[in-house]
Amino acid sequence: MTTRSKKKALPSEAKDTEVLKNRVENSWILLAKESLLNNSNFNIITLPHPAHGDPTKYCLDDVNHKMYEIVTFSEPYRSWFLEDTVKSDGSFLMMTPINPLFLVLPRLREQCSNRAIPLEDLLAEKGFDKIIDFIVNLDTIADLKGPADLKAYKYNEEKTLIWLESRVRKLAEKLKEKNVHVTSGAVSATFVSSSANNEHVDEEFYLKYANGIISEYLEDDIIEKLEKCFDFKTELIEYIGNKRKSEAEGIETNKRIKHETNDDPEDIKMTLNNSVTEMKKPKTLSAKEKARQKAATGTKTISSFFSKK
Repeated sequence: MTTRSKKKALPSEAKDTEVLKNRVENSWILLAKESLLNNSNFNIITLPHPAHGDPTKYCLDDVNHKMYEIVTFSEPYRSWFLEDTVKSDGSFLMMTPINPLFLVLPRLREQCSNRAIPLEDLLAEKGFDKIIDFIVNLDTIADLKGPADLKAYKYNEEKTLIWLESRVRKLAEKLKEKNVHVTSGAVSATFVSSSANNEHVDEEFYLKYANGIISEYLEDDIIEKLEKCFDFKTELIEYIGNKRKSEAEGIETNKRIKHETNDDPEDIKMTLNNSVTEMKKPKTLSAKEKARQKAATGTKTISSFFSKK
């Protein structure tokens, strides 16, 4: 007679199911072009974020010579159904193109302000050595010193600010072209497509919004210097300058709309911080559009859900 306890063995199917559940829970979902996933040289690295230094994942595409930042889209109370398994974490990862110069800039400012350093030495640290071949046009933010084959560079702040200003202006043009709502009054823009709110938006609104996006990849001191290049109006900064911050904090920018009686009832004057902008009254919405706008009231724009991975 034996006293050894015997554990009941799990059926093979139960074991396989348990393994599958653990594998699904420990996995992550990445949305990417199929051509990139088929790329044998596709790989992911971790580097410090250029603004705050936190570890951030980046994707390198050696074939197309492109670099992507991996960002996370996450909302509470979301799950994934993968075949017969549920993944409780409903977030997913997306890849957005990034200029490698943003990653080099902090190291260049720190180490090359008073002397020239060869690029290979500057990026000799593990992880950075993999992006050397992706660095092009470094002379837009630095000066080449010594023999060309040495590739020794010294940081040039004047060039950097000119380059950053051009990036902001290009992004502002793209925002306007894509009809992206950049005013805090466009809370329901994600759900109702309309250009009525953007037809009379001042170009400086787009510049300020674009500057906020670019600034997410810059250190605080250079952000201040970049803003001085544009000399944004004080009232504009108060109204929309913190719009991206208010999306995260849920604070609405103060605004007031004043209807004035005149000969033409179709005219509406909107007062924003003591500046008056003339705009035509938007066309009457259908019952379905009104319902969608009502349902969308108080929701956040889609950009507020993205965070760095």
